[in-house]
Amino acid sequence: MREKNQSFYVRIISKCKEKNSRIYLYTISFLESIIFPLPTDIFLVPFVLAKKKNYWKIALMSTIFSVLGGCLSFFIGLLLWEQVKPFLLEYYPSIEFKLNSFILQFNEYGIALIVIGGFSPFPFKITCVASGIMNLNFTVFIIFSFISRGLRFFLVCYLLYRFEEKANELIPKYIGALSFIFILILSIYFFL
Repeated sequence: MREKNQSFYVRIISKCKEKNSRIYLYTISFLESIIFPLPTDIFLVPFVLAKKKNYWKIALMSTIFSVLGGCLSFFIGLLLWEQVKPFLLEYYPSIEFKLNSFILQFNEYGIALIVIGGFSPFPFKITCVASGIMNLNFTVFIIFSFISRGLRFFLVCYLLYRFEEKANELIPKYIGALSFIFILILSIYFFL
């Protein structure tokens, strides 16, 4: 089983080394800020390990595309929320609770909530849509989105760059356990 996991890991890394493969990562970064359920960080791992010297470019472009997707979510909240709300509630029933919670907390904590929403595991798309619904200043939204997403992605990419050898040793060895933990985290994320 371990050999199969290592083979899978090697195939993923080799795919990430292909010339135009990063467009997939940037597309995920963009979509994650709108609707994609998986965090970009998971996809940063193989790309940074495959192209170690480009870790800062990968972090920068992931940040840019994530913020661009966040801008689209912002405008969905600002201009289309009432039209989109029934569709989202059907496929993502907890979104209304999360949005209302964000809005209540935003009144208390302000801009810090954008930074927390962009840096923490809290879904960035919720932060973006809620910011649009509240008609937050768009320039302020972009600035703090760049700061928070940039900090998050640069931190992940730098740590992978810095500890590449250890990551390449541990990931193939424990990919089964990591997959189980990942599925558990996703389940908690979707059902809470």
